[in-house]
Amino acid sequence: MTAETQRRVAGRYRLLEPIGQGGMGVVWRAHDELLDRPVAVKEVLHHAVSEQERAAFTMRTIREARAAGRLDHPSVVVVHDVIEEDGRPWIVMQLVRSRSLGQVLREDGPQAPRRVAEIGVQVLGALRAAHAAGVLHRDVKPENVLLTDAGRVVLTDFGIATMPMETALTTTGSLSGTPAFLPPERLRGLPAVPESDLWSLGATLYAAVEGRPPFDRGAPVPTMAAVLNDEPEPARHAGPLAPVLDGLLRKDPARRMSAADAAEALGRVAAGESPRGSRQARRRAEPSVPLPATSPEMPIPWSTSPSATAGVPRRRSRVLGPLVGVPLLLVVAGAGWYGYMRVADDATPAPPPSPSVTSSAGVTTGPEPSPTEPAAKPSTSPTSAAPSPTSPSATSTGVPRDWRPHTDRLGFTVSLPPGWKEVDREPSRVWFRAPGSGSYLLIDLTRWADADPLAALRTVERQSLAEGRLPGYGLVSLRSLTYKGRPAADWEFIWRMDSGVAHVLDRAFTSADGRHFAMYLHIPAAQWQAQSAYFDAFARSFRPS
Repeated sequence: MTAETQRRVAGRYRLLEPIGQGGMGVVWRAHDELLDRPVAVKEVLHHAVSEQERAAFTMRTIREARAAGRLDHPSVVVVHDVIEEDGRPWIVMQLVRSRSLGQVLREDGPQAPRRVAEIGVQVLGALRAAHAAGVLHRDVKPENVLLTDAGRVVLTDFGIATMPMETALTTTGSLSGTPAFLPPERLRGLPAVPESDLWSLGATLYAAVEGRPPFDRGAPVPTMAAVLNDEPEPARHAGPLAPVLDGLLRKDPARRMSAADAAEALGRVAAGESPRGSRQARRRAEPSVPLPATSPEMPIPWSTSPSATAGVPRRRSRVLGPLVGVPLLLVVAGAGWYGYMRVADDATPAPPPSPSVTSSAGVTTGPEPSPTEPAAKPSTSPTSAAPSPTSPSATSTGVPRDWRPHTDRLGFTVSLPPGWKEVDREPSRVWFRAPGSGSYLLIDLTRWADADPLAALRTVERQSLAEGRLPGYGLVSLRSLTYKGRPAADWEFIWRMDSGVAHVLDRAFTSADGRHFAMYLHIPAAQWQAQSAYFDAFARSFRPS
Protein backbone atom coordinates (compact mmCIF):
# COMPACT_ATOMS: atom_id res chain seq x y z
CA MET A 1 0.00 0.00 0.00
CA THR A 2 1.63 3.26 -1.18
CA ALA A 3 1.41 6.62 0.53
CA GLU A 4 -1.05 7.72 -2.16
CA THR A 5 -3.40 4.77 -1.56
CA GLN A 6 -3.14 4.49 2.22
CA ARG A 7 -6.61 4.39 3.65
CA ARG A 8 -7.90 6.50 6.51
CA VAL A 9 -10.49 5.18 8.94
CA ALA A 10 -12.78 7.69 10.64
CA GLY A 11 -10.83 10.41 8.85
CA ARG A 12 -7.86 10.16 11.24
CA TYR A 13 -6.38 6.65 11.46
CA ARG A 14 -4.08 6.04 8.46
CA LEU A 15 -3.58 2.33 7.80
CA LEU A 16 0.08 1.57 7.02
CA GLU A 17 0.54 -2.21 6.85
CA PRO A 18 -1.10 -5.40 8.13
CA ILE A 19 0.76 -6.87 11.11
CA GLY A 20 -1.56 -9.75 11.96
CA GLN A 21 -4.48 -11.68 10.55
CA GLY A 22 -6.84 -14.40 11.78
CA GLY A 23 -10.38 -15.65 11.56
CA MET A 24 -11.73 -12.63 13.45
CA GLY A 25 -10.04 -9.91 11.39
CA VAL A 26 -6.91 -8.06 10.31
CA VAL A 27 -4.72 -5.96 12.59
CA TRP A 28 -3.04 -2.94 10.97
CA ARG A 29 -0.14 -0.83 12.05
CA ALA A 30 -1.59 2.66 11.71
CA HIS A 31 -0.99 6.30 12.57
CA ASP A 32 -3.40 8.51 14.49
CA GLU A 33 -3.06 11.77 12.57
CA LEU A 34 -5.07 13.77 15.10
CA LEU A 35 -2.87 12.88 18.08
CA ASP A 36 0.25 12.08 16.00
CA ARG A 37 0.92 8.68 17.50
CA PRO A 38 1.26 5.09 16.28
CA VAL A 39 -1.68 2.81 16.94
CA ALA A 40 -2.91 -0.66 16.05
CA VAL A 41 -6.26 -0.85 14.27
CA LYS A 42 -8.19 -4.09 14.14
CA GLU A 43 -10.53 -4.50 11.19
CA VAL A 44 -13.12 -6.93 12.51
CA LEU A 45 -14.43 -9.30 9.85
CA HIS A 46 -17.81 -10.99 9.94
CA HIS A 47 -19.49 -13.77 8.01
CA ALA A 48 -23.09 -12.74 8.53
CA VAL A 49 -25.52 -13.98 5.89
CA SER A 50 -28.16 -11.30 6.40
CA GLU A 51 -28.31 -7.59 7.09
CA GLN A 52 -29.90 -8.28 10.47
CA GLU A 53 -27.09 -10.63 11.47
CA ARG A 54 -24.48 -8.14 10.27
CA ALA A 55 -26.00 -5.34 12.33
CA ALA A 56 -26.23 -7.58 15.41
CA PHE A 57 -22.61 -8.67 14.98
CA THR A 58 -21.42 -5.09 14.67
CA MET A 59 -23.40 -3.95 17.70
CA ARG A 60 -22.11 -6.82 19.82
CA THR A 61 -18.50 -6.28 18.77
CA ILE A 62 -18.65 -2.59 19.60
CA ARG A 63 -20.22 -3.33 22.97
CA GLU A 64 -17.56 -5.93 23.78
CA ALA A 65 -14.69 -3.69 22.71
CA ARG A 66 -16.02 -0.90 24.91
CA ALA A 67 -16.20 -3.35 27.81
CA ALA A 68 -12.56 -4.28 27.22
CA GLY A 69 -11.68 -0.59 26.98
CA ARG A 70 -12.72 -0.10 30.60
CA LEU A 71 -9.92 -2.35 31.80
CA ASP A 72 -6.93 -0.66 33.37
CA HIS A 73 -4.00 -3.04 33.89
CA PRO A 74 -0.37 -2.90 32.69
CA SER A 75 -0.73 -6.32 31.04
CA VAL A 76 -3.93 -5.47 29.16
CA VAL A 77 -3.58 -3.73 25.80
CA VAL A 78 -5.23 -0.29 25.88
CA VAL A 79 -8.31 0.22 23.68
CA HIS A 80 -8.33 3.83 22.45
CA ASP A 81 -11.39 3.95 20.20
CA VAL A 82 -14.18 1.89 18.65
CA ILE A 83 -15.53 2.85 15.24
CA GLU A 84 -18.12 1.62 12.76
CA GLU A 85 -17.21 2.24 9.14
CA ASP A 86 -18.27 0.52 5.93
CA GLY A 87 -20.75 -1.49 7.93
CA ARG A 88 -18.17 -3.20 10.15
CA PRO A 89 -16.40 -2.44 13.41
CA TRP A 90 -12.84 -1.15 13.78
CA ILE A 91 -11.03 -1.25 17.13
CA VAL A 92 -8.18 1.21 17.73
CA MET A 93 -5.64 -0.03 20.26
CA GLN A 94 -2.28 0.77 21.76
CA LEU A 95 0.52 -0.34 19.43
CA VAL A 96 2.82 -2.57 21.47
CA ARG A 97 6.17 -3.07 19.74
CA SER A 98 6.70 -6.72 20.45
CA ARG A 99 6.65 -10.25 19.21
CA SER A 100 3.76 -12.55 20.01
CA LEU A 101 4.46 -15.60 22.10
CA GLY A 102 3.44 -17.63 19.06
CA GLN A 103 6.08 -15.90 16.96
CA VAL A 104 8.68 -16.44 19.67
CA LEU A 105 7.89 -20.16 19.77
CA ARG A 106 8.17 -20.45 15.98
CA GLU A 107 11.44 -18.52 15.82
CA ASP A 108 13.16 -19.48 19.09
CA GLY A 109 11.50 -22.74 20.07
CA PRO A 110 10.06 -23.75 23.47
CA GLN A 111 10.85 -21.57 26.45
CA ALA A 112 12.32 -22.50 29.83
CA PRO A 113 9.82 -23.22 32.62
CA ARG A 114 10.93 -20.21 34.66
CA ARG A 115 10.45 -17.85 31.70
CA VAL A 116 7.06 -19.37 30.94
CA ALA A 117 6.06 -18.85 34.57
CA GLU A 118 7.08 -15.18 34.33
CA ILE A 119 4.85 -14.83 31.27
CA GLY A 120 2.03 -16.67 33.00
CA VAL A 121 2.12 -14.40 36.05
CA GLN A 122 1.55 -11.31 33.91
CA VAL A 123 -1.13 -12.86 31.68
CA LEU A 124 -2.95 -14.16 34.74
CA GLY A 125 -2.83 -10.69 36.27
CA ALA A 126 -4.54 -9.33 33.17
CA LEU A 127 -7.20 -12.04 33.30
CA ARG A 128 -7.92 -11.47 36.98
CA ALA A 129 -8.38 -7.75 36.34
CA ALA A 130 -10.75 -8.52 33.45
CA HIS A 131 -12.75 -11.06 35.44
CA ALA A 132 -13.10 -8.65 38.35
CA ALA A 133 -14.70 -6.21 35.88
CA GLY A 134 -17.04 -8.91 34.55
CA VAL A 135 -15.18 -9.26 31.24
CA LEU A 136 -14.05 -12.58 29.75
CA HIS A 137 -11.35 -12.77 27.10
CA ARG A 138 -12.44 -16.06 25.43
CA ASP A 139 -9.41 -16.30 23.11
CA VAL A 140 -6.29 -16.66 25.23
CA LYS A 141 -3.60 -18.22 23.04
CA PRO A 142 0.08 -17.63 22.17
CA GLU A 143 -0.74 -15.26 19.29
CA ASN A 144 -2.58 -12.94 21.70
CA VAL A 145 0.25 -12.77 24.23
CA LEU A 146 2.73 -10.02 23.31
CA LEU A 147 6.31 -9.95 24.63
CA THR A 148 8.30 -6.73 24.55
CA ASP A 149 12.09 -6.44 24.63
CA ALA A 150 11.79 -4.77 28.03
CA GLY A 151 10.18 -7.87 29.49
CA ARG A 152 6.60 -6.58 29.57
CA VAL A 153 3.87 -9.10 28.75
CA VAL A 154 0.59 -7.82 27.31
CA LEU A 155 -2.63 -9.71 26.64
CA THR A 156 -4.24 -8.35 23.51
CA ASP A 157 -7.15 -8.97 21.13
CA PHE A 158 -10.14 -8.53 23.37
CA GLY A 159 -12.02 -8.25 20.06
CA ILE A 160 -14.12 -11.27 20.95
CA ALA A 161 -14.04 -10.54 24.65
CA THR A 162 -17.54 -10.36 26.08
CA MET A 163 -19.54 -10.10 29.20
CA PRO A 164 -20.35 -13.55 30.69
CA MET A 165 -23.04 -15.96 29.47
CA GLU A 166 -22.14 -16.28 25.79
CA THR A 167 -20.94 -19.51 24.20
CA ALA A 168 -18.22 -20.34 21.68
CA LEU A 169 -20.93 -20.94 19.09
CA THR A 170 -22.18 -17.69 17.62
CA THR A 171 -25.68 -17.07 16.30
CA THR A 172 -24.46 -17.65 12.75
CA GLY A 173 -23.13 -21.11 13.57
CA SER A 174 -19.51 -20.01 13.76
CA LEU A 175 -16.91 -20.76 16.37
CA SER A 176 -15.15 -17.84 18.04
CA GLY A 177 -11.65 -18.79 19.10
CA THR A 178 -8.99 -21.33 18.16
CA PRO A 179 -9.93 -25.01 18.76
CA ALA A 180 -6.62 -26.07 20.33
CA PHE A 181 -6.99 -23.37 23.00
CA LEU A 182 -10.76 -23.56 23.60
CA PRO A 183 -11.84 -25.29 26.84
CA PRO A 184 -14.17 -28.30 26.70
CA GLU A 185 -17.19 -26.51 28.17
CA ARG A 186 -17.21 -23.99 25.32
CA LEU A 187 -16.89 -26.71 22.67
CA ARG A 188 -19.99 -28.26 24.22
CA GLY A 189 -21.86 -25.03 23.57
CA LEU A 190 -21.92 -23.89 27.20
CA PRO A 191 -21.36 -20.26 28.19
CA ALA A 192 -17.85 -19.10 28.93
CA VAL A 193 -16.93 -18.61 32.59
CA PRO A 194 -13.76 -17.19 34.16
CA GLU A 195 -12.42 -20.74 34.54
CA SER A 196 -12.64 -21.04 30.73
CA ASP A 197 -9.94 -18.39 30.37
CA LEU A 198 -7.85 -20.25 32.94
CA TRP A 199 -8.02 -23.43 30.85
CA SER A 200 -6.90 -21.50 27.78
CA LEU A 201 -4.06 -20.00 29.83
CA GLY A 202 -3.02 -23.52 30.82
CA ALA A 203 -3.02 -24.62 27.16
CA THR A 204 -0.98 -21.54 26.24
CA LEU A 205 1.63 -22.15 28.93
CA TYR A 206 1.80 -25.84 27.95
CA ALA A 207 2.48 -24.82 24.35
CA ALA A 208 5.12 -22.34 25.50
CA VAL A 209 7.12 -24.91 27.45
CA GLU A 210 6.49 -27.96 25.25
CA GLY A 211 6.46 -26.29 21.83
CA ARG A 212 2.99 -27.54 20.89
CA PRO A 213 -0.57 -27.28 22.26
CA PRO A 214 -1.66 -30.11 24.57
CA PHE A 215 -4.49 -31.37 22.34
CA ASP A 216 -3.46 -30.40 18.81
CA ARG A 217 -4.30 -33.19 16.36
CA GLY A 218 -3.55 -31.35 13.12
CA ALA A 219 -7.15 -30.52 12.14
CA PRO A 220 -10.06 -28.79 13.89
CA VAL A 221 -12.47 -31.69 14.40
CA PRO A 222 -9.98 -34.23 15.84
CA THR A 223 -8.47 -31.46 17.96
CA MET A 224 -11.88 -30.62 19.42
CA ALA A 225 -12.57 -34.31 20.02
CA ALA A 226 -9.26 -34.57 21.90
CA VAL A 227 -10.09 -31.53 24.03
CA LEU A 228 -13.42 -33.11 24.95
CA ASN A 229 -12.27 -36.67 25.62
CA ASP A 230 -8.50 -37.08 25.96
CA GLU A 231 -6.09 -36.26 28.74
CA PRO A 232 -3.13 -34.08 27.78
CA GLU A 233 0.14 -35.86 27.14
CA PRO A 234 2.46 -35.51 30.13
CA ALA A 235 4.53 -32.35 29.85
CA ARG A 236 8.12 -33.56 29.36
CA HIS A 237 9.88 -30.22 29.69
CA ALA A 238 7.68 -28.39 32.19
CA GLY A 239 9.62 -29.33 35.31
CA PRO A 240 8.15 -27.37 38.26
CA LEU A 241 5.40 -26.03 35.98
CA ALA A 242 3.82 -29.46 35.52
CA PRO A 243 1.46 -29.26 38.57
CA VAL A 244 0.18 -25.86 37.41
CA LEU A 245 -0.49 -27.14 33.89
CA ASP A 246 -2.29 -30.20 35.24
CA GLY A 247 -4.40 -28.02 37.53
CA LEU A 248 -5.42 -25.55 34.83
CA LEU A 249 -6.21 -28.19 32.19
CA ARG A 250 -8.82 -30.13 34.16
CA LYS A 251 -11.91 -30.62 32.03
CA ASP A 252 -14.36 -29.82 34.83
CA PRO A 253 -14.22 -26.05 35.49
CA ALA A 254 -15.04 -26.57 39.17
CA ARG A 255 -11.96 -28.79 39.59
CA ARG A 256 -9.61 -26.40 37.83
CA MET A 257 -6.88 -24.68 39.80
CA SER A 258 -8.20 -21.31 40.95
CA ALA A 259 -6.70 -18.05 39.73
CA ALA A 260 -5.33 -17.33 43.21
CA ASP A 261 -3.65 -20.73 43.49
CA ALA A 262 -2.26 -20.46 39.96
CA ALA A 263 -0.86 -16.99 40.68
CA GLU A 264 0.88 -18.27 43.81
CA ALA A 265 2.31 -21.33 42.06
CA LEU A 266 3.46 -19.40 38.98
CA GLY A 267 5.05 -16.77 41.18
CA ARG A 268 7.06 -19.41 43.01
CA VAL A 269 8.30 -20.98 39.78
CA ALA A 270 9.16 -17.55 38.37
CA ALA A 271 11.19 -16.90 41.54
CA GLY A 272 13.09 -20.15 41.10
CA GLU A 273 11.21 -22.04 43.81
CA SER A 274 9.15 -25.21 43.62
CA PRO A 275 5.37 -24.66 43.68
CA ARG A 276 3.50 -26.03 46.63
CA GLY A 277 -0.05 -27.31 46.40
CA SER A 278 -2.51 -25.26 48.42
CA ARG A 279 -5.37 -26.74 50.40
CA GLN A 280 -7.79 -25.45 47.80
CA ALA A 281 -5.80 -26.96 44.95
CA ARG A 282 -5.73 -30.34 46.70
CA ARG A 283 -9.47 -30.17 47.34
CA ARG A 284 -10.18 -29.26 43.72
CA ALA A 285 -8.23 -32.31 42.60
CA GLU A 286 -11.16 -34.41 43.82
CA PRO A 287 -14.62 -34.31 42.18
CA SER A 288 -16.11 -32.05 44.81
CA VAL A 289 -18.28 -28.97 45.15
CA PRO A 290 -17.53 -25.59 46.76
CA LEU A 291 -19.74 -25.77 49.84
CA PRO A 292 -20.86 -23.50 52.66
CA ALA A 293 -18.12 -22.01 54.79
CA THR A 294 -18.54 -21.19 58.47
CA SER A 295 -17.54 -17.55 58.49
CA PRO A 296 -19.84 -15.71 60.92
CA GLU A 297 -19.80 -12.62 58.72
CA MET A 298 -20.85 -13.95 55.34
CA PRO A 299 -20.60 -17.69 54.79
CA ILE A 300 -20.26 -18.73 51.17
CA PRO A 301 -23.12 -21.12 50.47
CA TRP A 302 -23.25 -24.00 48.09
CA SER A 303 -22.07 -23.77 44.53
CA THR A 304 -22.50 -26.83 42.38
CA SER A 305 -19.61 -28.08 40.34
CA PRO A 306 -20.18 -28.06 36.59
CA SER A 307 -19.84 -31.23 34.63
CA ALA A 308 -21.02 -30.80 31.09
CA THR A 309 -20.77 -34.50 30.38
CA ALA A 310 -23.20 -35.57 33.12
CA GLY A 311 -25.95 -37.70 31.65
CA VAL A 312 -24.69 -37.42 28.06
CA PRO A 313 -24.33 -40.86 26.43
CA ARG A 314 -21.15 -41.44 24.45
CA ARG A 315 -20.91 -43.69 21.40
CA ARG A 316 -17.20 -44.27 21.02
CA SER A 317 -17.71 -46.76 18.19
CA ARG A 318 -18.48 -43.90 15.82
CA VAL A 319 -16.23 -41.13 14.63
CA LEU A 320 -18.91 -38.67 15.73
CA GLY A 321 -18.94 -40.11 19.24
CA PRO A 322 -16.71 -37.52 20.92
CA LEU A 323 -19.03 -34.75 19.80
CA VAL A 324 -22.35 -36.43 20.56
CA GLY A 325 -24.82 -34.06 22.11
CA VAL A 326 -23.19 -30.90 20.78
CA PRO A 327 -23.03 -29.33 17.31
CA LEU A 328 -20.44 -31.04 15.10
CA LEU A 329 -18.11 -28.29 13.92
CA LEU A 330 -16.71 -28.38 10.39
CA VAL A 331 -14.43 -25.94 8.57
CA VAL A 332 -16.34 -23.84 6.07
CA ALA A 333 -14.41 -20.62 5.55
CA GLY A 334 -11.32 -18.86 6.79
CA ALA A 335 -8.86 -19.60 9.55
CA GLY A 336 -10.65 -19.92 12.84
CA TRP A 337 -14.20 -19.97 11.40
CA TYR A 338 -16.36 -23.05 11.31
CA GLY A 339 -19.88 -24.00 10.42
CA TYR A 340 -21.72 -26.81 12.17
CA MET A 341 -24.29 -29.52 11.72
CA ARG A 342 -26.08 -31.74 14.21
CA VAL A 343 -25.02 -35.36 14.59
CA ALA A 344 -27.47 -38.08 13.69
CA ASP A 345 -30.66 -38.27 15.72
CA ASP A 346 -29.74 -41.67 17.17
CA ALA A 347 -26.62 -40.15 18.71
CA THR A 348 -28.21 -37.21 20.51
CA PRO A 349 -28.48 -37.34 24.29
CA ALA A 350 -31.70 -38.25 25.99
CA PRO A 351 -33.58 -35.31 27.52
CA PRO A 352 -33.02 -34.74 31.21
CA PRO A 353 -35.43 -36.67 33.42
CA SER A 354 -38.48 -34.87 34.72
CA PRO A 355 -38.01 -33.67 38.29
CA SER A 356 -39.63 -35.92 40.83
CA VAL A 357 -41.66 -34.27 43.56
CA THR A 358 -40.01 -35.08 46.86
CA SER A 359 -40.86 -33.68 50.25
CA SER A 360 -38.96 -34.25 53.45
CA ALA A 361 -41.19 -35.26 56.33
CA GLY A 362 -40.10 -33.63 59.55
CA VAL A 363 -36.75 -32.12 60.47
CA THR A 364 -33.57 -34.14 60.76
CA THR A 365 -31.62 -32.44 63.49
CA GLY A 366 -27.88 -32.45 64.05
CA PRO A 367 -25.99 -31.41 67.18
CA GLU A 368 -27.76 -29.02 69.50
CA PRO A 369 -27.63 -25.36 68.34
CA SER A 370 -25.61 -22.86 70.30
CA PRO A 371 -27.42 -21.94 73.54
CA THR A 372 -26.58 -18.29 72.94
CA GLU A 373 -29.14 -18.06 70.14
CA PRO A 374 -31.82 -20.77 70.06
CA ALA A 375 -33.19 -21.63 66.67
CA ALA A 376 -36.62 -20.43 65.79
CA LYS A 377 -39.04 -23.19 64.99
CA PRO A 378 -38.70 -23.79 61.24
CA SER A 379 -41.72 -22.88 59.23
CA THR A 380 -43.03 -25.50 56.87
CA SER A 381 -44.19 -22.77 54.52
CA PRO A 382 -41.44 -20.16 54.44
CA THR A 383 -43.14 -17.89 52.01
CA SER A 384 -46.63 -17.92 53.49
CA ALA A 385 -46.14 -14.45 54.95
CA ALA A 386 -45.21 -12.86 51.65
CA PRO A 387 -46.75 -9.46 50.90
CA SER A 388 -50.28 -9.79 49.61
CA PRO A 389 -50.90 -8.39 46.12
CA THR A 390 -53.87 -6.51 47.49
CA SER A 391 -51.96 -4.99 50.39
CA PRO A 392 -51.42 -1.20 50.18
CA SER A 393 -47.72 -1.87 50.79
CA ALA A 394 -47.36 -4.12 47.76
CA THR A 395 -47.64 -3.63 44.02
CA SER A 396 -49.85 -5.75 41.79
CA THR A 397 -46.92 -8.15 41.37
CA GLY A 398 -46.66 -8.82 45.10
CA VAL A 399 -43.44 -6.83 45.53
CA PRO A 400 -43.50 -4.10 48.22
CA ARG A 401 -43.83 -0.62 46.75
CA ASP A 402 -40.70 0.73 48.42
CA TRP A 403 -38.46 -2.00 46.98
CA ARG A 404 -36.28 -0.91 44.07
CA PRO A 405 -35.15 -3.02 41.09
CA HIS A 406 -31.47 -3.82 40.75
CA THR A 407 -30.15 -4.75 37.28
CA ASP A 408 -26.94 -6.70 37.61
CA ARG A 409 -24.15 -7.18 35.09
CA LEU A 410 -24.29 -10.95 35.65
CA GLY A 411 -27.53 -10.92 33.67
CA PHE A 412 -30.54 -10.56 35.92
CA THR A 413 -32.83 -8.05 37.63
CA VAL A 414 -34.15 -8.40 41.18
CA SER A 415 -35.92 -5.97 43.50
CA LEU A 416 -34.24 -5.18 46.84
CA PRO A 417 -35.67 -3.89 50.14
CA PRO A 418 -34.82 -0.34 51.26
CA GLY A 419 -31.19 -0.09 52.36
CA TRP A 420 -30.13 -3.37 50.76
CA LYS A 421 -27.20 -3.10 48.36
CA GLU A 422 -24.37 -5.10 46.85
CA VAL A 423 -21.73 -5.96 49.47
CA ASP A 424 -19.54 -8.54 47.74
CA ARG A 425 -19.01 -10.01 44.30
CA GLU A 426 -17.22 -12.85 42.56
CA PRO A 427 -17.13 -13.54 38.81
CA SER A 428 -20.26 -15.72 38.91
CA ARG A 429 -22.12 -14.55 42.04
CA VAL A 430 -23.10 -11.47 43.98
CA TRP A 431 -24.25 -10.78 47.56
CA PHE A 432 -26.78 -8.19 48.80
CA ARG A 433 -27.60 -7.12 52.34
CA ALA A 434 -28.56 -4.15 54.48
CA PRO A 435 -25.86 -2.47 56.60
CA GLY A 436 -25.54 -4.20 59.96
CA SER A 437 -27.94 -6.95 58.97
CA GLY A 438 -27.24 -10.62 59.58
CA SER A 439 -29.41 -11.50 56.58
CA TYR A 440 -28.24 -11.57 53.00
CA LEU A 441 -29.30 -12.62 49.51
CA LEU A 442 -26.90 -14.42 47.20
CA ILE A 443 -27.54 -14.83 43.46
CA ASP A 444 -25.20 -17.51 42.11
CA LEU A 445 -24.74 -18.40 38.43
CA THR A 446 -22.27 -21.26 38.94
CA ARG A 447 -23.27 -24.21 36.73
CA TRP A 448 -24.39 -27.45 38.36
CA ALA A 449 -23.20 -30.99 37.78
CA ASP A 450 -26.77 -32.30 37.52
CA ALA A 451 -29.34 -31.31 34.92
CA ASP A 452 -32.19 -31.68 37.43
CA PRO A 453 -32.30 -28.86 40.05
CA LEU A 454 -33.52 -31.27 42.74
CA ALA A 455 -30.67 -33.68 42.04
CA ALA A 456 -28.21 -30.78 42.15
CA LEU A 457 -29.44 -29.72 45.59
CA ARG A 458 -29.39 -33.28 46.89
CA THR A 459 -25.78 -33.63 45.76
CA VAL A 460 -24.81 -30.44 47.53
CA GLU A 461 -26.60 -31.51 50.72
CA ARG A 462 -24.91 -34.91 50.70
CA GLN A 463 -21.43 -33.53 50.09
CA SER A 464 -21.91 -30.69 52.57
CA LEU A 465 -22.73 -33.14 55.32
CA ALA A 466 -19.94 -35.54 54.32
CA GLU A 467 -17.39 -32.73 54.63
CA GLY A 468 -18.84 -31.40 57.89
CA ARG A 469 -19.61 -28.00 56.37
CA LEU A 470 -23.04 -27.62 58.01
CA PRO A 471 -22.68 -28.08 61.77
CA GLY A 472 -26.00 -28.37 63.60
CA TYR A 473 -27.73 -29.11 60.29
CA GLY A 474 -31.50 -29.56 60.39
CA LEU A 475 -33.46 -30.26 57.21
CA VAL A 476 -36.79 -28.47 56.84
CA SER A 477 -37.62 -29.52 53.28
CA LEU A 478 -36.02 -30.48 49.99
CA ARG A 479 -38.53 -30.53 47.16
CA SER A 480 -39.05 -29.91 43.46
CA LEU A 481 -41.42 -27.26 42.11
CA THR A 482 -42.16 -25.18 39.05
CA TYR A 483 -40.82 -21.62 39.04
CA LYS A 484 -41.69 -19.23 36.22
CA GLY A 485 -42.85 -22.21 34.19
CA ARG A 486 -39.57 -24.14 34.52
CA PRO A 487 -38.34 -26.97 36.78
CA ALA A 488 -36.84 -25.76 40.05
CA ALA A 489 -36.12 -27.03 43.55
CA ASP A 490 -36.12 -25.55 47.06
CA TRP A 491 -33.80 -26.58 49.88
CA GLU A 492 -34.71 -25.18 53.30
CA PHE A 493 -32.56 -25.92 56.33
CA ILE A 494 -31.02 -24.58 59.51
CA TRP A 495 -27.38 -24.77 60.52
CA ARG A 496 -25.16 -23.42 63.26
CA MET A 497 -22.46 -20.79 62.66
CA ASP A 498 -20.10 -19.22 65.17
CA SER A 499 -22.46 -16.26 65.40
CA GLY A 500 -25.56 -18.37 65.96
CA VAL A 501 -28.12 -20.45 64.12
CA ALA A 502 -29.02 -19.51 60.54
CA HIS A 503 -32.14 -20.37 58.57
CA VAL A 504 -31.66 -20.77 54.79
CA LEU A 505 -33.94 -21.12 51.80
CA ASP A 506 -32.11 -21.96 48.59
CA ARG A 507 -33.84 -22.19 45.19
CA ALA A 508 -32.14 -23.76 42.17
CA PHE A 509 -33.58 -23.10 38.72
CA THR A 510 -32.63 -22.55 35.09
CA SER A 511 -33.46 -19.73 32.72
CA ALA A 512 -34.93 -20.22 29.27
CA ASP A 513 -31.48 -19.72 27.72
CA GLY A 514 -29.97 -22.52 29.79
CA ARG A 515 -28.22 -20.58 32.55
CA HIS A 516 -28.16 -22.06 36.04
CA PHE A 517 -29.24 -19.86 38.96
CA ALA A 518 -29.33 -20.25 42.71
CA MET A 519 -31.28 -17.76 44.84
CA TYR A 520 -30.00 -18.20 48.39
CA LEU A 521 -31.58 -16.29 51.29
CA HIS A 522 -29.71 -16.51 54.62
CA ILE A 523 -31.46 -15.16 57.75
CA PRO A 524 -30.56 -15.46 61.45
CA ALA A 525 -32.98 -18.08 62.79
CA ALA A 526 -34.39 -15.74 65.44
CA GLN A 527 -35.47 -13.35 62.65
CA TRP A 528 -36.87 -15.94 60.26
CA GLN A 529 -40.55 -15.38 61.05
CA ALA A 530 -40.20 -11.64 60.48
CA GLN A 531 -38.08 -11.79 57.30
CA SER A 532 -38.91 -15.04 55.51
CA ALA A 533 -41.49 -13.22 53.35
CA TYR A 534 -38.53 -11.51 51.67
CA PHE A 535 -37.88 -14.66 49.70
CA ASP A 536 -41.24 -14.59 47.96
CA ALA A 537 -40.75 -10.96 46.96
CA PHE A 538 -37.25 -11.69 45.66
CA ALA A 539 -38.61 -14.63 43.66
CA ARG A 540 -41.53 -12.62 42.26
CA SER A 541 -39.29 -9.78 41.10
CA PHE A 542 -36.43 -11.88 39.72
CA ARG A 543 -35.96 -11.73 35.93
CA PRO A 544 -33.06 -13.19 33.91
CA SER A 545 -31.82 -10.71 31.31
